[in-house]
Amino acid sequence: MGTESLRLTAGATSVDDLTDDLLELVLLGLSSPAYLVRASAACKRWYRLVAGTGGAAFLRRFRSLHPPRAIGTFYSIIPDPDQPRSYGENHLWPYVDPVFVPSSASASDEPSGGLQLSLDFVPPANHGRRELVDGRGSLLLLLGEKDRTDCPCCWMAADYMTPDLVVCEPLTRQYQAIPPPIRNVCVLGAFLLNGDADEACGAGATIGMTNFSVLLVQYEHDYRNGEANGHGHPLASMFTCCGGIGGWYYGENDEDGVYLPSLDEVHLAGRTGGRIYWGCEDKQVMVVDERTLEFSVMALAEHMMSWMEFGRDNFRVVGGGHAGTVRIINFTYDGELEVFGQLRGGGGNDDWVLEMSVRMEEASPGLPVEHEEEDYDLVTETRIIDTAEGLVVLLSPQMGAFSVDLEAKELKREDGRKEYTGPAFPYTLPWPPVMRACVDNMAPK
Repeated sequence: MGTESLRLTAGATSVDDLTDDLLELVLLGLSSPAYLVRASAACKRWYRLVAGTGGAAFLRRFRSLHPPRAIGTFYSIIPDPDQPRSYGENHLWPYVDPVFVPSSASASDEPSGGLQLSLDFVPPANHGRRELVDGRGSLLLLLGEKDRTDCPCCWMAADYMTPDLVVCEPLTRQYQAIPPPIRNVCVLGAFLLNGDADEACGAGATIGMTNFSVLLVQYEHDYRNGEANGHGHPLASMFTCCGGIGGWYYGENDEDGVYLPSLDEVHLAGRTGGRIYWGCEDKQVMVVDERTLEFSVMALAEHMMSWMEFGRDNFRVVGGGHAGTVRIINFTYDGELEVFGQLRGGGGNDDWVLEMSVRMEEASPGLPVEHEEEDYDLVTETRIIDTAEGLVVLLSPQMGAFSVDLEAKELKREDGRKEYTGPAFPYTLPWPPVMRACVDNMAPK
């Protein structure tokens, strides 16, 4: 039998001849969840592998091979960078909605690249606009002021508010209003957390509109001896949504634990490794564990406590160079950016080392000067406006916005941040992806 006869006998092969195991390997090679959604609509067999009975294990494998990539960034618009970071009557709410800027990489290799996302589908707040306070995955958390009633202690009335919380997903234009846990609270911060990843909330779930948590951190004024004394205690509450059903869990009052200075002396300093940090101007760093809702004070070296400032413009906490550690970033009044790292496995007062130090006056020649006015002081006017893992972003009247790479120890102009001096929140595609295929109309394969 000739070669041509063998070919005719064997017949032509196609992707339909692949076993399920081999086809899964092919689908796992797709580079984007958007491509996966399209593949699931090809036929019943492909849909079954991606979203059927065994879809949970497949989606977990896909996500482990293809970590989520940001398709853009939402920027929170802060009217006045010098305003208090607590939320109440004195807080200046934004005049405009958050701004979405697509990433250049997503525009070229993502089917969803180049999107112009907006929040025009979210109903307006009762009082002004809501502020973008957190972003995680494909979700955003918005905070506004619902209403206010007079506080019996009139001098503290401006601290209190009833939070107006909304979680939304701009790509699918869905939103959910979160009922306030209690009226008249002093809010230190509100944060999105990943939802429960068990099967009740969806296969391979991390965070989505039916699977998320909101952490609300409050400041409780200290009323010892029957009147407020200018100090306070932290309190945490958690709203958890699983399968579209949600409710609040209230943490225990920490009256015998962390003791805070006045509300306007407590500033959000960073978030990493499942913990959130606040710098306090009485030279302590408050920490809350996102899982247990327990508060503590970070142990710092004595030499750091003696001279370091803990203001909103010069103190931050970010992730360390290796898992489980943190870094402290301090911008001194002498114009020096100092980065302290915690030793692996450390946690004591002496487990801190100076990793790097950059003097702005020495580093600034590498960056073009935007303004030559003598009124500007490079040292006193430069401030930290944002951080990310391994990165700190500063704003200077002379040099504009620029970043310092903590690993490469390099300075870089950040022209895109000149207008957006508020926090930046990378935005990714929803996960798990929504399989919108109409199975009844699919091909029979």
